[in-house]
Amino acid sequence: MDQWLKSGFLPMKRRKPDQEEMQECCQEDGACQQEIEGQRESDVDGYSNNSHVAETESGAANKSALRVSQKHGNKRKKVVRKYDEKYIDYGFTCIDDENEPKPQCILCYEVLSNECMKPAKLKRHIQTKHGAVQEKPREYFLRKLSELKGGKKIMKKATSINMKALEASYVVSNLIAKAGKPHTIGEELILPAAKQLVTIMCGEKIASELNVVRLSNDTVSLRISDMANDVQQTLVHRVKNSKFYSLQLDESTDIASQANFLMYVRYIWNEKVLEELLFCRPLPSNTTAELVFGVLSSFVNENGIPWEKRAGICTDGARAMSGINSGLISRVKEIAPDVWIHCSIHREALATKKMPPRLKNVLDTAVKVVNFIKARPLQSRLCHIICQEMGSTHLQLLLHTEVRWLSRGKVLTRLFELREEVRIFFTDHPFQHRASLDDPAWISLLACLADIISRLNDLNRGLQGNVTIYDVHDKIA
Repeated sequence: MDQWLKSGFLPMKRRKPDQEEMQECCQEDGACQQEIEGQRESDVDGYSNNSHVAETESGAANKSALRVSQKHGNKRKKVVRKYDEKYIDYGFTCIDDENEPKPQCILCYEVLSNECMKPAKLKRHIQTKHGAVQEKPREYFLRKLSELKGGKKIMKKATSINMKALEASYVVSNLIAKAGKPHTIGEELILPAAKQLVTIMCGEKIASELNVVRLSNDTVSLRISDMANDVQQTLVHRVKNSKFYSLQLDESTDIASQANFLMYVRYIWNEKVLEELLFCRPLPSNTTAELVFGVLSSFVNENGIPWEKRAGICTDGARAMSGINSGLISRVKEIAPDVWIHCSIHREALATKKMPPRLKNVLDTAVKVVNFIKARPLQSRLCHIICQEMGSTHLQLLLHTEVRWLSRGKVLTRLFELREEVRIFFTDHPFQHRASLDDPAWISLLACLADIISRLNDLNRGLQGNVTIYDVHDKIA
C-alpha cells in the first residue's frame, strides 16, 4: 500500500520473456532513451512532467536489468560433487574419473552418476535394493570393498596372463611351421621341456603359469592358418598397390606323389623389387592346362588382383604350361596379352642333360656303382665300416636322384673322393662295373665330369635368389 501511494502502481511478478517480447523491449528501450533525451532538453517544469520522466527512466532501467539477467543469469556452472569416506556406510565406493567421480555400489556393482553423490540418494539406493544389509556395521562394507578391489586385481592379472599365453602360443606355432615339424610336437615335446626348464631354473610356482599356454595339435594348426592368412592378405595388398608385377608358375610333385601348383610373384614395394611365394595349391586330379588355369584365375579374381598390371609370366617348358594352342600361356594371353619367357634355370638344367657319349657313359656307370651300394642296407653298412677303418673324411656315399638338379655334382665328387674305398669294397665281388674302378682313364673322366657338373651347380645356385633377368643372362653367357 505504501509503494502504491508513493509510485501510483503495484509491483508485478516477473516472468521469463520470450523472443518477441525481447525484441519489443529493445524497441521500447530505444524509444524511451529518445524520449528521456527530449525531456531533458526541454525547460518545462512541473510535477507531472518530472514524474513522467522518473517513471520512464525507471522502466527502462528495469527492462535493461531484465535483459542482462536473462543473458548471464541462466548459465549456471555445473557442480561436481566429491566423494566422502563416510559414504562407505551406505555401501558405496568411488570410481576415480578426471572430470567427475562416480559412486559405485560395492554390493551390486552398479555405477551411478555424479549427481547421485548425496547421502540421501545413496541411502535410498541401499534401502530399496539392499534393505537386508542396510543395518550392517561399517566393517561389513569395508570387507566388501576389499573383496571388490581384490576381484579387480585378479581379473586384470588373468587378462594379462591370457594375452601373454596367446602371444606365446603364436610364437611357438610360428617356430614349428618354420622348422617343418609335426603339429603334435608342441604339446608332446616343447611344452613339457619348457616346464622342466622353468621348474629347474625358477621353481614350480612360476612353471605352473605355463599351463595356460595352448599348444595342442588343433590349436597349432589354427595358429598357423591364421598367420598364413594374414601373410597372404598382406602380400595381396602389396601386389595390388604395386605399379607392375610378374608371375612365375610351376607344377611340381611332392614326396607324397601329390601334384601342387605354385605361383611366385615379383612386385615393387617401397621402391624395392621383392619376390615372394604367392600361393601353393594342390591339383586333385589331372595337371592339364585347363585345371591349372582354373586355379590361377580363381585366385586372381577372388583377391581382386588386376590383370592389367602384370608385366610378364615365366614358366618351364612343360606342354601344359607353354603349349601354343591349349597351354596355360595361350589361355592367359586371351585375357591379357603380355610377354612370356621360358625359365632360365630350367633351360640351363635342360642344356646340361645333353653331354658327349663318353661322359654320358661315365655318368651312367658312376650312378650304377653308387646305387648298388646305397640301395642295399647291408652293402651300405659294409661300405661304412670300410670307410671308418681307412680313416676317410666321409663315411657314406650320396644317393643319386634325377629329381634333384644339384644331386649329380655332389654324387660324383663324393665318389671320386672315396674311389679307393669303393675299389676295395668291390674286390672279389662279381659286380659288372668293378673293372671301371681300376681303369685310370675312367677315373680321369670321372674327375673331369665331377668338376664340370660342380661348376654347373654353382651356376645354378647363382641363378636363384633376388637377381634380375639381366644378371641371369650374363651368368649363362
